[in-house]
Amino acid sequence: MKENMIRSIELGVAVGACYMAAVTMVQTSLFAKIVAMITNSFLGRLLEPYMPYFNLAVIVLAVFLCITFWRKGDEIWFGRIFSLNMLMFFPAVLDFSTFNWVGLILDLGPGTQVTDIWVFAVGLLLQVTYLMLRYTVRFRYMRDELIHRGAVEEDLEHVSRGQMGYLTLLVFLTIGFTGGIYIAIPYVNQFTSEYLRDLPMPHAVIGFVVVLLIAASMILYLRGSNE
Repeated sequence: MKENMIRSIELGVAVGACYMAAVTMVQTSLFAKIVAMITNSFLGRLLEPYMPYFNLAVIVLAVFLCITFWRKGDEIWFGRIFSLNMLMFFPAVLDFSTFNWVGLILDLGPGTQVTDIWVFAVGLLLQVTYLMLRYTVRFRYMRDELIHRGAVEEDLEHVSRGQMGYLTLLVFLTIGFTGGIYIAIPYVNQFTSEYLRDLPMPHAVIGFVVVLLIAASMILYLRGSNE
């Protein structure tokens, strides 16, 4: 697989994920609150003829930024694509959060137009997108290294096929594992609620355990990255 093809795959995946994140964001209650605040301010009077196109302008701007970051082509800028996507995805998470502290501050009403399935699917797409971009940029680095070592085109194609096969397997495993967790959570919640209700401050206990698990996962991940 040639580098131009890898770059095209990166562009398609990055733009697709960014577009879906932006479309999700403009349908959230937080975004609606921000638009209402702009409309009721002095900017609203200045931008009144253009306000019907505000959502479209935000989506176009997000995609433009995504393409700009993609053109840099390195791991740092791909990380910024992920950060941009997560920033746009954050309001959708808040709409389904049981601890929406932003909603308490801004007095958000029930204005979301997306379903929980939609939010889960977009979140999974963002996760898979970052996974793919993280690995494809490493594949390109390795390809350049092999070329400098004098590898022939046939060897490069063989290595590229193996790498893409591994990435495809990893993507499907991620989708399957994450989807399994999403399906299992209601049943796990129902099963554990009977035992956790007798604990003193169950939210604090569960939160403490989750923080420990996240910390342990981060340590294992960082150790694996340094090897």
